Amino acid sequence: MSTEIKNVTLIYGAFKEDFFTALKKCQVKDIVVLEGRPTLESSRHAVLNLKKIGIIPTIIADNMAGYLFSKGLVKETWLASQAEDKAGAMCEIGALILAVLAKNHQIPVFTYAAEKKRKPLGKPADLQKFNGQSVVTGKIKAFVPLIEWVPAKYLRSLRKNAGRKAISPRLLRRPNELLAIGGANE
Repeated sequence: MSTEIKNVTLIYGAFKEDFFTALKKCQVKDIVVLEGRPTLESSRHAVLNLKKIGIIPTIIADNMAGYLFSKGLVKETWLASQAEDKAGAMCEIGALILAVLAKNHQIPVFTYAAEKKRKPLGKPADLQKFNGQSVVTGKIKAFVPLIEWVPAKYLRSLRKNAGRKAISPRLLRRPNELLAIGGANE
């Protein structure tokens, strides 16, 4: 990815389909998708849905997010949320570090409904192998959490209920179209 790209929208998680529709309607173009280790499910989901609407994202390794923030390339961050309350949101593993990075760099973090709820733990093989190749040898234990809590202090906006979505000011350039899919709660 070129460092000439500015105002990147960083997305992480497997979002409901209407999230991608909103991105297209708001003409968001520079989208970066994190790979979503260990299962890569969220990146496959995001790339497939973005390509369906004619947006070709840039995909990066999860650990490259810090570089993007440090270079001032990220305009906003979106996390797929499985559940929320006033204290925070349950998101895919890796969401908390993105939220901490964003807060440190004064970048807003928004949540949007996840496509589905994920199980809390993965299989040890998810970490012990990558694309069918062993990463470790011998009997090694692995702890594979797939979800984590992101406290509200890191989030710009939380959905108030399942029928309402948090929409960033950047996505509110065309409010009538967004209100048709659920509207803002800010």
